[in-house]
Amino acid sequence: MGASFAKQSNVKMNSSENRESKKDANQGQSNSSTRPLSIEGPSTSSNTERVPSQPLPNQPRQPTNLQGLLKYAMDAAQSEDTENKSPVYPLDEEKKAFLNDALSSLTVNVIEELQKAVQILSNVINLRADDDSSEYENALERMADFVDNIDIANDFYKIGGFSIFQPCLNSSHSSIRWRIADIIAELAQNNPFCQDKLLEAGVFPVLLSMIDSDPSEQARIKALYAVSCIVRGHPASLKYMDTNDGYSVLLRAMQSPVEKLQIKSAFLLSSLCSKDDSNVKHTLVKMGFIEQAAGLLGRINLQPAVREQLLRVLSSMVNDNFLPALKECRRSQLYLRSTLEQLLTELKPVENQDEIDMCAELLDKVFSEPETSQER
Repeated sequence: MGASFAKQSNVKMNSSENRESKKDANQGQSNSSTRPLSIEGPSTSSNTERVPSQPLPNQPRQPTNLQGLLKYAMDAAQSEDTENKSPVYPLDEEKKAFLNDALSSLTVNVIEELQKAVQILSNVINLRADDDSSEYENALERMADFVDNIDIANDFYKIGGFSIFQPCLNSSHSSIRWRIADIIAELAQNNPFCQDKLLEAGVFPVLLSMIDSDPSEQARIKALYAVSCIVRGHPASLKYMDTNDGYSVLLRAMQSPVEKLQIKSAFLLSSLCSKDDSNVKHTLVKMGFIEQAAGLLGRINLQPAVREQLLRVLSSMVNDNFLPALKECRRSQLYLRSTLEQLLTELKPVENQDEIDMCAELLDKVFSEPETSQER
């Protein structure tokens, strides 16, 4: 009995010790889990079961879907902004004055600046060929910074800015002539109001004369740019092209030694013909454009950009089977058929596919009928 009692006592004591050991282990784990960032050693087979880490206090709930992720990010950013927000203090009068001066120096009164430039340029008529023109050039450059905005362009007319065009276009200084032509182009581009007012101001014939005969290459290029901006998208200006022999000017520009004049004049003619305006086509046929185009296409040293635009003009002119253009293209004296066939053998498909397509289309439209095969 004594042995039995002793055995039972030992079992109870061992059980009690085991419970105390487990209790201490659990307390140790509980205490460890309350730490914000617990560091655990590498997992081994002898380690006890890992207790999942608990979220940090005052943090947004962990997201479980896309909407929750968005809310989590917004809450976290708001919390960070709140913690890092600096106190705001009212500005004293000295700082207010400094900031007002700084902002004023960055603000430009556009109309006032344009009026100053117009005032300076109103005296350009007194500028002689050997005078320094830098003040006037600076005024024009300052003006050019603003007038590409349609609203400001219209305001520029209303403050009397168009009065400077004629004196500047007729200046003895090419630097003034090309700059004012460039400004006219910016004013006219996609602006029907200014296109109308520029025609009324009488600048159109002056610009055409500059394209033909100005001694400055840059002035000729900018004048053609201005004419293009006035005419394109503005049907009313086409009658000015007729009355001022504008198409002849473009044809002469296309044959000039100035590459940019060739390209821009051919491009403008292509644009005008693409509108399917039979009046423009009739005018060009009467003026011998097709004959000149056929001759230019046969040149060995013709610029690729000019060649492409010439083909576009011819394609536009024979579009819808426009008979006067078809008859002119079929004239055997022009050798247009052989020229187009020669181009097809010379052009490279990778680089000139558009031109190849236009040549093939012209041959099909113009020379597909049996009776037109007598050329050669």
